[in-house]
Amino acid sequence: MRITSAMAVLAAGIVSVAPAEASGDADLDALTLADQARATDSAPSRWHGAFEFAAANYDAAAQMPGTRGNDTIRAASSLSYDGAVFDGWRAVLSNRIDTGWRRADGTVQAIDTLKQAYVSWQPAPSMLLDAGRINLREGVASGFNATDFFKADALRSIVSIDPASLRENRLGTVMLRAETLWAGGSLSALVSPRLADRATDAAMSPDFGATNRQWRYLIGGTQRLFDGFSPQWLIYGGADISPQIGMNATALLDDATVVFVEYAGGRGKALADGPAASERFHSRFSTGATRTFPGKVSVTLEYDYDGLSANRSTWDALRRDPVRYGAYREAVSRTQELTTRQSIFAYATWEDAIVRHLDTTLMGRYDLVDHSAFTWVEARYHWPRTDVAVQWQADHGGAHSAYGAAVQTNVLQAIVTFYF
Repeated sequence: MRITSAMAVLAAGIVSVAPAEASGDADLDALTLADQARATDSAPSRWHGAFEFAAANYDAAAQMPGTRGNDTIRAASSLSYDGAVFDGWRAVLSNRIDTGWRRADGTVQAIDTLKQAYVSWQPAPSMLLDAGRINLREGVASGFNATDFFKADALRSIVSIDPASLRENRLGTVMLRAETLWAGGSLSALVSPRLADRATDAAMSPDFGATNRQWRYLIGGTQRLFDGFSPQWLIYGGADISPQIGMNATALLDDATVVFVEYAGGRGKALADGPAASERFHSRFSTGATRTFPGKVSVTLEYDYDGLSANRSTWDALRRDPVRYGAYREAVSRTQELTTRQSIFAYATWEDAIVRHLDTTLMGRYDLVDHSAFTWVEARYHWPRTDVAVQWQADHGGAHSAYGAAVQTNVLQAIVTFYF
């Protein structure tokens, strides 16, 4: 785990996605979603919360611009609500506060992340309407999501480089969304308005300028083509955003193996392009497979390609120009794209490893452009309302490589989380 001045840059180059959130069967997904929505209306209010404390050998800790220090202890609290408020109406709220980081003047910095705050109305069994701040997470890959169009500028505080943590602990986007469901699939459409001109560094701000700086839209649909195969198609665009197409698909090879592919493409400027550059068509995609083994072991191997990022010649040129290099790494951090164009990602989990309630995770990425890499290992023991975890991250590569540029090359962290 990394909490350093290069943390945001590192995280942008290695993740943006959790494993697939859809089953791949549009019939099942559509009916399940409708059933869940109806069940939620009659369910009691649901509050969940957590307190998290961590200690580590952090150096140059920085979670937001202007924060510096060598703190070794941090804390976080989160609170969420998901339940019915009226007949046919549901409310969702999720917020997280991280503290422990210090500014240059020595004052403690608290950082608030308003992840979700929206209401949902189900006027009919097959129709849903949502309005408010929603953390929309598209994609079926595990290490890089080309179709996660709302990820840019959404991170305020990075406490783990695990893809699931980065997708969960980020700002949602204010939007109005409608979805209709049928036995063979679904159709959804959303609009996200412009609410502010720019992002803010204010620690407790909802930061609408980060997520709602321009008007955007997203249209998505799924349709079962045959048993076990229901691809999702997306069209994304907005003010000063050329239309982008997206596709997500999964399929079963056998009872233990799932293959997946995720693609997005459209006209735009590459991250290393200057302001005078013209738009060109760029493709981004991820493909791979997840295999489940006996003993509760699961392994994912994935190839990632990001046409918006630097190829070998561009990357070599950037590293010879400190000003352009710094600006490029900042753009990668902000947009959560890959640092270079091609890489291999691996993710393995072992539940009840050696003893019951002990879960282990191993994650890593190898950059195919500059041959740098990182590895991340976690061991986590679960009690009914408490988790204890130990995490270790190691980075490998040259001083200006994709994963060797961080201040620290090794970080060891211990975490205790209390749930209520």
